[in-house]
Amino acid sequence: MKKMFFLCLFVVTVAMAGPRFGGRVGYTTAEDPFTGMSADGAIFGGQLVLPIMPILGIEISGTYTSTESDVSMESYLANYLSDEYGYEYSGNIDELRNYIEGDLGWTLPANADMIADYTATYHNLGLAGILKADIPMGGSPFSPYVGGGGGVHFVVSDADAMLAMINQQATGEPAIDPYDHIFPSAEGVFGLTFKPMGAPVSVFSEVRLSKPFGDNAGDAIVTYFGGVNLGF
Repeated sequence: MKKMFFLCLFVVTVAMAGPRFGGRVGYTTAEDPFTGMSADGAIFGGQLVLPIMPILGIEISGTYTSTESDVSMESYLANYLSDEYGYEYSGNIDELRNYIEGDLGWTLPANADMIADYTATYHNLGLAGILKADIPMGGSPFSPYVGGGGGVHFVVSDADAMLAMINQQATGEPAIDPYDHIFPSAEGVFGLTFKPMGAPVSVFSEVRLSKPFGDNAGDAIVTYFGGVNLGF
């Protein structure tokens, strides 16, 4: 009988709390796994919080960030030619073009301006499931919390046609297409929630540490979030 009573009490408590949902925006630090360049920038997403106990809940969240970086030809093509062929780029584009086509026998694409500059793009779609525990603060509307869990990052990095051309003409292999990687990750969070008494809304600020795993996964990703949840 006692077990049934506590089970019913638990179910009623969870039902009264109900699920919460909302959105978030913030700033994230990341690294483009294709170019090794910084992909820091704005990030946004949403979350659904499912209560388990009065101080415990599971948060399922999705986030997205995208950046573009201008990449100079000297960073890749000139360094590659120097390392592999001993060619030292003097800054003369026409001379470089003649060397590539005449000495190496490579065929430059129609848009030859690409040997001067191009743009690297980076996209990261993150999904995570995190068990969060509130730290009781008496009757205060402020509630610190900590949590941990797992997730996955779907990364697309497109360094445009320059690296594709180098790969195809230097190795004979097919050109590099814009490619995607899927990296599992470990997630850890700590933050602070403000929930006015009796109001069906709360706001939060949070720091999330995400460590992707796998080849070319890059370093840990640190993200600073602010957001809002609706629901009791």
